[in-house]
Amino acid sequence: MYRILIVDDEALEREGMRWIMTNMIKEPLDIIEAENGRDAIQKASIHKPHIIFMDIRMPGMDGLLALRSIKAESPQVKFVLVTAYDYFDYAQEALRLGANDYIVKPAKRQEITALVERLIADIKQEQEAAESTKAREQQLVELIPLVKSELALGLIAETIDEQELLSMADSLQLPLDQVCALVIALPDSELLAKELVQQVRTLQLQLKSSRYYSFSSTLVNEHIALFLSGDESIRSEELQDEAERWSSELIDSFKSCAPQQQVMIGIGSSHEHIQGARRSYYEAVFASTTATGHQASSSFQHIEHHSPQPLLQNKAEQYAYVQQAIKLIRQEREQHTYSVIDAAISYMNRNYKRELSLEEVAEQVRLNPYYFSKVFKQQTGETFIDHITRIRIEHAKRWMSQKDISLKEICYLVGYNDPNYFSRVFKKVTGITPSEYRAKQSST
Repeated sequence: MYRILIVDDEALEREGMRWIMTNMIKEPLDIIEAENGRDAIQKASIHKPHIIFMDIRMPGMDGLLALRSIKAESPQVKFVLVTAYDYFDYAQEALRLGANDYIVKPAKRQEITALVERLIADIKQEQEAAESTKAREQQLVELIPLVKSELALGLIAETIDEQELLSMADSLQLPLDQVCALVIALPDSELLAKELVQQVRTLQLQLKSSRYYSFSSTLVNEHIALFLSGDESIRSEELQDEAERWSSELIDSFKSCAPQQQVMIGIGSSHEHIQGARRSYYEAVFASTTATGHQASSSFQHIEHHSPQPLLQNKAEQYAYVQQAIKLIRQEREQHTYSVIDAAISYMNRNYKRELSLEEVAEQVRLNPYYFSKVFKQQTGETFIDHITRIRIEHAKRWMSQKDISLKEICYLVGYNDPNYFSRVFKKVTGITPSEYRAKQSST
């Protein structure tokens, strides 16, 4: 329903406009009338019209003053100024004030109808654009936790090169000038995995500040990696203190939600940039193995300070636990990825006969479309489009062995709506047209 406000001090003019719009425009309309500028301002505030037809010359407040006032409150409203030849200069001023168009009295029915239909089309286009923008913004909101998790996984498993990690951090507006890692080790946590991961996420929201940033991995190899970071204004000692505070908050939180769950938290030292973040993670993993008690934390800095020998620097054996953890993380990550891609390919094989989008398949395997596209190419060596095309062409070849089915029917059977397009795709993949392929089959 599109609301139109007609503003004119002459009732006959308003009635004429109403009749034209009601009888000549197919779209459902809600037409409101106002007899002067002040009345127009009041009714525009109440009814929020999409389009206003405003007479310029009216007693009291004229159309230009009313336009200026309504535009200030509702800048998106479409304005059409109605003027007589004697007041053309006013119409020009109205256009400068933000009116979308003007008509000169007496306007023809077709002129009014065409103008309303064009403005409605503009409104529809703007609404679609706004909805599309909103959907993209929502998609971005949903993507942020995934990208944060991927950034954390890339740091701990070294599956992503440094430049890509920097791009991720930049897109999330996460400074990595100073980084400190915490490792939350959860032995035998299978039953409580989701609850504990959610608890970490909740704490990240509760402790969010303008000075410190956080991002964490999913549960891998019975532990979660949580990274705290800050920009160049943050001193390493400050970030270290913040990590200690987070550790205490996490322990208190776990005691409340999972009092029987064994939790050991390791805190790494604060270091700079990507390599520093990875080093802090190694230190945190090591520190988590030294935590004593049912739910306790241990700081690498404290261990190093009280150790007669340097840790994690010259003694390769001290990396054993860390290297094993990284190996298991990589294996688990790769296995999960293979399972996701296998599920996606299975879904594509079952649904190739109809129109199938990357977004639909990504949703089926619960991945963001962008990330799914990237992982799919990495694991299969093909893009999503290339793979679904290959599936369809292979099935088309099999159908061609049945002589009683036409090439046009085969086109529809394998998910294409245009036989000409199907023929071009088939030739691009096989090097020959469908007709040539069928003829070749017949001769063998």
